[in-house]
Amino acid sequence: MPTRPPHYRRVADDIEQKIRSGEYLPGQQLPSVSEIGEIYNVARSTAYRAVKELHERNLVYGQQGQGVFVADD
Repeated sequence: MPTRPPHYRRVADDIEQKIRSGEYLPGQQLPSVSEIGEIYNVARSTAYRAVKELHERNLVYGQQGQGVFVADD
């Protein structure tokens, strides 16, 4: 019986799909961690970990005091 990926990975995978499909464009700001938590109905810590995962995949970058943005290809 296959195990499901953790919640943070499912959130990160969904946001990655939205980036790759063009729903989120390069340079566009992502929703805040709190908003991501609300959108996906997950804890703020889970949303934070999902954003961290997107950083590790080099799909987003952070701007101090500004937020998280979609990276250019």
